[in-house]
Amino acid sequence: MAKYYRDECAARHKPVLISKSAQGVEEGYRLVGPGGALTPIISHVQWLDNHPDGPDTHVMISFEDGTNVEFPFDVPLAVIWNDEQRAVNETDLLDVAPAVWRTPAEPRC
Repeated sequence: MAKYYRDECAARHKPVLISKSAQGVEEGYRLVGPGGALTPIISHVQWLDNHPDGPDTHVMISFEDGTNVEFPFDVPLAVIWNDEQRAVNETDLLDVAPAVWRTPAEPRC
């Protein structure tokens, strides 16, 4: 498992669940997925310059388990740090969970 780092002192002053746009997501976090389930840890975020809709329009988020999900820019997502020690209420997770994601994307070469 990879080690991810952040400023823990500053992080304690932020909420547990953080709202981010798809292009603002960072490695070391987990996404809140459909049904309030947390994804595996994000291991890589790639902006897709060769996307059919043009550059700076989509992002591919890769997880430690090898899966990938592609999102258009500006899609609102909720993230939580992979090693968050503060408790998260299940109701809060469900409130920020998306209804559905598209089919996971295949890796691009």
